[in-house]
Amino acid sequence: VDYKLLVTAILLQMPPPTIPETVQKFYDIIQEKLGNASKEGKHKQTWSGDSSTSKDYVTELSILKPHYKPFIWGVGTAVALFATFRVSKSTGSLRKSSKGYQFDNLQKSKSQKEKLSEASSIPVDIFLSLIVGVSSALFLTDDVKMKDDLARMPLVQGRSLISEELCADFIKEHDKIPPQVWTSKQAIESSSMQAIRAFVHNCQKRESLVDYRQKELHVLDRKDAENIPSPGVLEHLSHTGIVDASEEEEE
Repeated sequence: VDYKLLVTAILLQMPPPTIPETVQKFYDIIQEKLGNASKEGKHKQTWSGDSSTSKDYVTELSILKPHYKPFIWGVGTAVALFATFRVSKSTGSLRKSSKGYQFDNLQKSKSQKEKLSEASSIPVDIFLSLIVGVSSALFLTDDVKMKDDLARMPLVQGRSLISEELCADFIKEHDKIPPQVWTSKQAIESSSMQAIRAFVHNCQKRESLVDYRQKELHVLDRKDAENIPSPGVLEHLSHTGIVDASEEEEE
């Protein structure tokens, strides 16, 4: 039995992946690759401004910075709300007495049962605080602008950590997916699918220019070739005469 032919025949009979399944595959790549980069400390080396190579990533960082604020606000909201929950349960209500205004719980010793009840409410407080924090971050996030900014990241001048970590795997995964999936009505109406496709096409443009710089301009070090001069990929690519993969696909 030719198992290779058998597997190929089975795969040909399988229906193409749905839009959510396709998007999830790319999200899994993001989680894995950027998670590993974070563990290795690459984001600190490139975006912190303290290393000798960080200046090459300045343009990328300037695009990402506006998207930090909703996350910071979300974290701050969650922490503040959790602290409010815990303090209110420790102090109780503020009441007026003969000695002035005082908190209920500060005037009495708690029983073991009350202490256990208070401790058991911590997971609930954490859960509620996280929900409010995440909701705040999502409310403040400009989802469309964030996807557009990430999609054009491979076109920036200098170097791009996001492109270096994601482009190769995104292009590989993109090429596995049947063309009819990308041109389907559901894909066209999906902002995530359009952002992914735009990102892949821009990755292909960047890769074409990096290859050109390395071979034609004799830039021996790949990292030096990836450091695109100002004003960015599109301007320099237009002078090379290269027809990149994305343009061929669109034709």
